[in-house]
Amino acid sequence: MKFISKVIEFIKASFRMPSAEMMALTELEQAKRELLQMQTAKDYSSRMVEYNQDRIRRLTAHIAKSTQVPTLTDVV
Repeated sequence: MKFISKVIEFIKASFRMPSAEMMALTELEQAKRELLQMQTAKDYSSRMVEYNQDRIRRLTAHIAKSTQVPTLTDVV
């Protein structure tokens, strides 16, 4: 009999409206998770910007070097 009353109480608690404090805690935890995800995305994006800037510099230098007209000092 005790088991049945505990099951009934569990079912009632499952459908009961959570308190304002519990809702605020749940929302706070969700906000913390989202902040961590966005910080990770920000870190990734800033690294990708650096990577592409380095790539542009490297390719620009390569193109400038390969299109240079050879001089007498380059040949000797």
